[in-house]
Amino acid sequence: MEIVHRDGFRVVGVKYRGKNQKDEIPRLWEEKFFTRLGELRQIVEPGVFYGVIGNYDPRTGAFDYLAGAEVDADAPVPHGLADWVVPEGDYAVFPTTLPEIRRTMDYIHREWLPQSGYRHTGGPEFEYYGTDFMDGERMSVYVPVEGSGE
Repeated sequence: MEIVHRDGFRVVGVKYRGKNQKDEIPRLWEEKFFTRLGELRQIVEPGVFYGVIGNYDPRTGAFDYLAGAEVDADAPVPHGLADWVVPEGDYAVFPTTLPEIRRTMDYIHREWLPQSGYRHTGGPEFEYYGTDFMDGERMSVYVPVEGSGE
């Protein structure tokens, strides 16, 4: 884990609200996002993708999730797709893999955050899938934090 500063950026893709039951998020990527990827314009880094997560409701367990790619600030949003601006800030970065992502998220929220000295800013978290992402390997979870870590 490391703390990094990231400039704000904009992601356009397919939005979902739910609890990821029955592997809804993996299906969102496969069946909805990648079939529409060719419609995106002004992609900042081809082959790099983001899963943006936020608006968690602790009462129901539901959250918003956007499977997408970073685009220029003025890029159009194709009909039926959505965008999400991820704000500039400090992020705790946790390397993980797809098979380990649920365990990583549990660790972040149940163990690391309460003991770290950092506070979640309330902004969106995101999964980063770089160009070296292959077969569920080498991805990272970014969590917006503030504080000194002491």
